Amino acid sequence: MTASAERVSGARVSVVVPTYNDVGRIGDALDSIVTQTALPAEIVVADDASEDNIAEFIERFADGRARGVPIRYVRLERNSGDAAARNAGIQAARGELIAICDSDDFWAPTKLQRQLELMRDWSGSRRIALLGSHGHNVNDAKRVISPAVMGPTSEDAYEAVRRRGGLFFVIHSSVLFSRADYDAVGGYSTVEYGAANEFEMFCRLGELGVVMNLPEPLVYYRKRAGSMQLDLFWDRHYNVMRLAENQRRRARGERPVSREEFDAQEASASPWLRLKRRRHVWGMYYYRAGATHLVNGSRVRGGLELALASLLDSTRLRRGVSGALRSRGRRRTPAQELPIT
Repeated sequence: MTASAERVSGARVSVVVPTYNDVGRIGDALDSIVTQTALPAEIVVADDASEDNIAEFIERFADGRARGVPIRYVRLERNSGDAAARNAGIQAARGELIAICDSDDFWAPTKLQRQLELMRDWSGSRRIALLGSHGHNVNDAKRVISPAVMGPTSEDAYEAVRRRGGLFFVIHSSVLFSRADYDAVGGYSTVEYGAANEFEMFCRLGELGVVMNLPEPLVYYRKRAGSMQLDLFWDRHYNVMRLAENQRRRARGERPVSREEFDAQEASASPWLRLKRRRHVWGMYYYRAGATHLVNGSRVRGGLELALASLLDSTRLRRGVSGALRSRGRRRTPAQELPIT
């Protein structure tokens, strides 16, 4: 162990890995966790009633590849969604701190160490309630395709988001928070905000303390067909918009709106504005779908979807292409330098 690794310990950390029918990818996540420079106390795999052979895989991994890190397996009786799986995993966890790593993502080797060092050395006016990090977007073959950069990276930036009633965007597989704070806010909501449940919990944690990111690429976020980002796009978008409205209302001291009130508010907009919004959302969907299929080798389908995105919302496509070109100008991370090969 290096001197820098000795400065912090992951002995208080439980890593929760929610999964559903992802036995082909979860090994990458687990390998990246058990090779951390600050090893966690345990891993809890929370299986959302998968139909693959995940239980047998976890048993074999724990026997041969876990490097001494205890791995426990929790299975939900029926498929209940990612929020329920995360809640079940956290309820089974024994650590004071909880880290989340989705089963199709993976970490850089110093991810936990860098977060624990920042928490140890923190001198802000408010305590940290949730700490994430920036990352890399990778395709299904784990090749880096672009930076994954989002959310506040300082206490001042956190305060600015909170004052204006904004949302706290954090890569979910990067988050680290205390079990006590999780309990205090009631965990992930399985109903109220649907597929945007994590952003809603981040906002509740933001009432307890600072929500921010380390501006370092410590997580590898996999872009792939069949991911929640695409399969639950419409539910996620609707609920993010309603959550954003309610965060703005909170900042103004107003009560939140229900689903019915939000729907009525949206329906009262002019036909032109509703059409403009629909074009924007469809453009966003086809941009994400096209980019995902393109980077994973489906060039014809990806190209057609990106062309449709351009027709619907050319501004979004131009921004995406510009960002991709800028990232190509930076040093690309070769596959052999990734923590999982």
